Amino acid sequence: MRALTHVGVALAWLLCAACAHNPASAGAPASASSRSSGNALTQQQLAATNAANLYEAIQKLRPEWLTARGATSVTDATPTTANVYMNGTMLGSVDYLREVHVLDVSEVRYWDAGQASARFGMGHPRGVIELTRK
Repeated sequence: MRALTHVGVALAWLLCAACAHNPASAGAPASASSRSSGNALTQQQLAATNAANLYEAIQKLRPEWLTARGATSVTDATPTTANVYMNGTMLGSVDYLREVHVLDVSEVRYWDAGQASARFGMGHPRGVIELTRK
């Protein structure tokens, strides 16, 4: 009887292990060059979109980075978007991305408001989209 209990426990453990979700194995395996965190896009990913400019590429891959959100203060009801930086210099709003060709950057990274404040200083309530020029 005791042996049957051990076998049952072992089978239950194997069944649980087989059913466990492994995010690394979900879907097709990705090569090291195509992997990217949710907050970064590589030049290869951007180029694969065949977009005319960086705004269109990001819109296809990470549209949430471009969305305007509600007002950041009671006195200014204008919805705001993320600020855009390239190599440490602020360039403007996400509209600037329409002027940048996809092949001119090696990486695009999104920093949320907290991360952006720590990295770039205060004044980024919707975060920062940072471009790294080739």
